[in-house]
Amino acid sequence: MMNAVTPYLRVLAGFFAGVVTWLAIVSLVQLDFGSVAISLIMAAGLWYLAVGRPIRNHFARIKAEKDALAARAQAGHEAFLAGDTSAAFAPPPEAPARKPVRRGVVIASVVAAGFVLIGIISDISDGLDADSSTEDITETSAMLVPAPPPAAPAGQVPLAPQPSSAASAGSGTTQSLMPNVMCMNLQTAQDTIQEAGVYFSRSEDATGKGRMQISDRNWVVVEQRPAAGTPIAEGDAVLSVVKYGEPGDCS
Repeated sequence: MMNAVTPYLRVLAGFFAGVVTWLAIVSLVQLDFGSVAISLIMAAGLWYLAVGRPIRNHFARIKAEKDALAARAQAGHEAFLAGDTSAAFAPPPEAPARKPVRRGVVIASVVAAGFVLIGIISDISDGLDADSSTEDITETSAMLVPAPPPAAPAGQVPLAPQPSSAASAGSGTTQSLMPNVMCMNLQTAQDTIQEAGVYFSRSEDATGKGRMQISDRNWVVVEQRPAAGTPIAEGDAVLSVVKYGEPGDCS
């Protein structure tokens, strides 16, 4: 019974090994070397449980085959010296047959690898949300720039532009106000600022370590500049963040 379950346990260990390895890469990008060391130790143990025994069995089988051939060659050499040529030129023994890989184990391995890959792509996509806002800024700027007035026909004096209703009211443009995003995770805070009409905001590591915010949902806002209710434009909003579980994470 245990022999039937063991391959699937190795697949499970490989799944978690892939996840922890990705966490080590993310921590390395964020310059969190303590988390990198812990993640690498855990990943090494999980990878050993996943592929350690199959690799050992593979090399043990190769060594056994080489030892068998060497013993057969030595026995044949001794038989030849003793005058027994039939034993000396006998064919070598057949190599032991390899155990076939179960189809269920292969399917489970493919599914586990797919889940790990989906998680990595999702994390990378979350980390690129802020960068993608450049296109939104360009589109918004194009919408805010007024079109030039049509040229007057030849022989006519162009009329002076009439003030718009917004200008006559004493306000040229409508300004966005900074919302209150304290204690939100970084992804939700960015979405809230975009809903207020500003599509580009910045984030920084509140601990001063300069870590990058790869996965926005893993970070929480502990300070915002400017204060809520202040008029802001593109790039004015600055969010100081820490990772969940760190001091000051609003918990």
